[in-house]
Amino acid sequence: MSRMEKQPGVSRDDAVRTFICIEIPEALKTLIADLQRELKQIDAQVSWVKPENIHLTLKFLGDIPQSRIAAVSKAVERAAGSSSPFDVEVSSTGCFPSTRSPKVLWVGLSHVPTQLNHLHQAIEDELAHAGFARESKPFSPHLTIGRVRPPRRAPEVAERLIARGFRSEPFSAGEVIVMRSELNPSGSVYTPQAVIRLGHPD
Repeated sequence: MSRMEKQPGVSRDDAVRTFICIEIPEALKTLIADLQRELKQIDAQVSWVKPENIHLTLKFLGDIPQSRIAAVSKAVERAAGSSSPFDVEVSSTGCFPSTRSPKVLWVGLSHVPTQLNHLHQAIEDELAHAGFARESKPFSPHLTIGRVRPPRRAPEVAERLIARGFRSEPFSAGEVIVMRSELNPSGSVYTPQAVIRLGHPD
């Protein structure tokens, strides 16, 4: 996920850390947990993302006013209405920015479905019309499984991750979630603000 950002004019008390994502199935979370357990055998300082908190992020909005959540949800609803459910296949591993100096460890898609690209672009367009900034970086969908802290033994973890790979695990994406994130000492707590089906309901 992108770094935390705060929209201009948002007070700390009113701020709601918000992102838009697709939920992944429990079977995929279990496979990710197995992978993390293997990588933890290397004594590297990595902040591992709890499997239950892993999502396919489409758009990170940062801190926005609570009063704007409804506008975000309406924008996503319009974008989702022009899409339809599609299949996603997770079957690759990697890191950003490089194996020599990894910062983010991830599990990735075997390929990016055309429908996913279209959904992402529609969300960007609708949110831009609602007054939110467009993402400056190209869309690169992935599932973040860990973030490297001090770099000690980090290249070893990245190399093991890539060499190990990931068993192909397809799933169907049928809805988009507008998610609230709260940072607690025990980790992030995610609360859905809106769950929006892809396509028009029958």
